[in-house]
Amino acid sequence: MERILEESASVDPNLLTGDEEQYDKLASALVAKLSKISSQDLASARNDLEALPPSVHTILYLHILSASIDSSIASGKAAPRQLPAAVLPEGSLWPHIVQLLLEFDTIQARYCGTQLLRLIDCVAVGAEQTANFIPAIQLLHHVILRLDSTSSTLTSTHRTFIRLCLLAQAYAEAVDILDRPIYHISTSQHDASGIPELCSSSEPVWAYLSPLTGLTQPISSRMYMEYYLLGAMCYMAARRYRDAFFFLEVVLSSPTVQNVASSVMVEAYKKWLLVGLLLNGTPPTVPKVASQTAIRHIRAIAKPYECVADVFKANNISRLRAEIEVGNGIWQEDGNYGLMVEVFQSFRKFAILKLSKTFAALLLSEVAQRTSPDSSSVSETKAYVEALIATGDINAVITTSDDGSNEVLRFLPAPTAQKSETQMEAVLRSQTGELRSLLSHVQDTEYRMGISREYIDYLKKLKKMKEDEKKNATNGARNATADDVDEDMMEEL
Repeated sequence: MERILEESASVDPNLLTGDEEQYDKLASALVAKLSKISSQDLASARNDLEALPPSVHTILYLHILSASIDSSIASGKAAPRQLPAAVLPEGSLWPHIVQLLLEFDTIQARYCGTQLLRLIDCVAVGAEQTANFIPAIQLLHHVILRLDSTSSTLTSTHRTFIRLCLLAQAYAEAVDILDRPIYHISTSQHDASGIPELCSSSEPVWAYLSPLTGLTQPISSRMYMEYYLLGAMCYMAARRYRDAFFFLEVVLSSPTVQNVASSVMVEAYKKWLLVGLLLNGTPPTVPKVASQTAIRHIRAIAKPYECVADVFKANNISRLRAEIEVGNGIWQEDGNYGLMVEVFQSFRKFAILKLSKTFAALLLSEVAQRTSPDSSSVSETKAYVEALIATGDINAVITTSDDGSNEVLRFLPAPTAQKSETQMEAVLRSQTGELRSLLSHVQDTEYRMGISREYIDYLKKLKKMKEDEKKNATNGARNATADDVDEDMMEEL
């Protein structure tokens, strides 16, 4: 153990500034040597974790901790498919798990990503097993930002984290990650051949957040869509419907195999339709980039939701109430009952907004007859309208008629928002920073695409097509063109 400890100490961060190649050799040699030691022997060094700072000995610490977890699971004390008490919060190994995830060295983690990801999974599984989600959420939030401070690369840990946030109703923590744009996606086809060493500082962080390093599982199309669907559900719970709408459109716009929609897309469509009604008072338009064949299949499955949207558009509150009541069992089974209730409540607001486009003023009794479920209750309508005015949903005032016998709802012109010069400068600075970040990620993506195998094959095909076109230009025969090659390439992708 003393020899291993010396080799672990030799993986010195100071080498990164002078000799990355030497650092890589030492780290790789340490991993190779630890992999040859039996799990039992590594687990026997568990007491040494007390004296090991994980920030310095991440590789060694993680291997010993992983072996100790395996030993605890193998002891058979836990129920089948459950983690032993030692791995759970307040267990004997839990302080070491917390310390490692808080302090691990991000460079050394690239050499033992598989072990780190397994530890993350244990934390997530333990959280669901004990229904004690908060410690796991805090740890995974820290891990995501420690591996990538911008959280711009989608990893399997992102999906795990958002799922735990939903289960714990920890929406603020989820939103903090969801608000950070995703620019890169790790796949099993990611080519890391251009990276000289895992410790190299010449490559961006996202290049290492790959299945090749073990720091993430391959991002399948289903995992990708689930992240955005779960994220949309967090946004809806936080009442940020416009952000939720965007996330749901990402799911609907995802490429499909043979134009067949997945169950995730069906669930996203149902929520997308309801959120669109909440935002604009009309059924939303399907994104042009979405597969129209898949959308037709989805609409056939989501027919009850389509019926609600049609009745909402028809501006008939009685029919809307009846349609929603008939499908109560469906909304509850789909987990959309609360959203459907909000849609019904929003109908009245949009009905009043439609009145503002036709009338400058209207008796409250008339407003009740046109928009209220109980047209005889003017006082209830007045209270509802006052609530809309207070929240800023409508720009109006309630006054008394000239003869003093009736109350009148008067719609006011839309106010023009004025920002000070300082506020405008702050907005412009923020937008400039976001644009610069976006452009840097776009350049990275263009570079990756330019050196990809698919793009190189495309250039070869294109060159051959142009040569054939020149040879056969005089005989009038039609040959494959560059447009055909473009279509073939898109089909392969």
